[in-house]
Amino acid sequence: MPSVDARLGKITSPEIRPFSEVRKGYTYFEENDVLFAKISPCMENGKHSIASDLIDSFGFGTTEFHVLRAGSLVIPGWIHKFLRQPKISEEAVEHFSGSVGQQRVPAEYLSNLEILLPPLPEQKRIVGILSDRLTAIDKARAAIEAQLKAAKALPAAYFRQVFDSPEAQKWKRKKLGDVCDISTGTTPATNQSHYYEGATPFVRTSEIINNVITQTETNITQQAINDYSLKLYPSGTVLMAMYGQGKTRGQVAILEIPATTTQNAAAMVPCADLSSEYLWYWLRGQYEYLRKLGYQGDISHLSLKYVKQLEIPWVPIGNQKKIVLSLDDRMTAVNKLQRSLQSQLTTISQLPAATLRQAFNGEL
Repeated sequence: MPSVDARLGKITSPEIRPFSEVRKGYTYFEENDVLFAKISPCMENGKHSIASDLIDSFGFGTTEFHVLRAGSLVIPGWIHKFLRQPKISEEAVEHFSGSVGQQRVPAEYLSNLEILLPPLPEQKRIVGILSDRLTAIDKARAAIEAQLKAAKALPAAYFRQVFDSPEAQKWKRKKLGDVCDISTGTTPATNQSHYYEGATPFVRTSEIINNVITQTETNITQQAINDYSLKLYPSGTVLMAMYGQGKTRGQVAILEIPATTTQNAAAMVPCADLSSEYLWYWLRGQYEYLRKLGYQGDISHLSLKYVKQLEIPWVPIGNQKKIVLSLDDRMTAVNKLQRSLQSQLTTISQLPAATLRQAFNGEL
């Protein structure tokens, strides 16, 4: 199944194994057979392909494929493109059999599925147009994805320009623990509903995503604050995710709401000579380094001790504010660019389904 590219609907990374290893326990297919993933979520994701360029014109694959072989009235490409329509996947889901987590499309569904059958020349014409258009769409999507990836890398590049420049290497350094009041929060018992029926904003680690926090998903009560000795932090506090799977750990956010408490995050209240926004931008530039400081174990996490020992480049508060204004302008432009590219990507991602609908509605 991993050999099939769901987006392209093609076998892109086939494996070559000795016949003795695959002659039993695998699904046999031949050149130009259509492979249709029967198991969820591979079926919904589009793991369907035409078998092509096979050694000796036959191959073997997972038993989670249905194999469809074209007869005299239909070409393989027509079957393949027909089955890749979203409406076919949606209908197939309604015919699932098996337990949750192991649901499959039964062979009977495909056997009873009615397919449009124009004359063979018309099938070939439409499939040719579809192939060209879908290839062009995929190239356009790949180009936008590359641009979006580059746009997402811009903030880190801008931070390096400021904080890793030759000039910045000459700046003094001060330990965060010396210029910030740093502490962490905790999570009140989640099975005690009376802790979560209050008005005090409570920031969860999952909400810390290099962002400005203006509201929280959860509020807690004064009793929760008292029982767990939670501190309330002012607007301008910078939060760092100490825990979190994936890319969460090491990300930072800045509070724009007062009297807020937090989960397992490092809360940094800067001194009067340190701009919150300057601290926030600098820490965002330290993300990859912070990831390396994480302890491994059942749950990877950062150590508060190491956070306090981080040395921030130190310049007068006036210079900090100038740097912040410059980075604000750049981040505004980057965010606008990213939103534009994401919108374009969303639009392009909808084109394959629309193109398939056109084809099988007789509009090509």
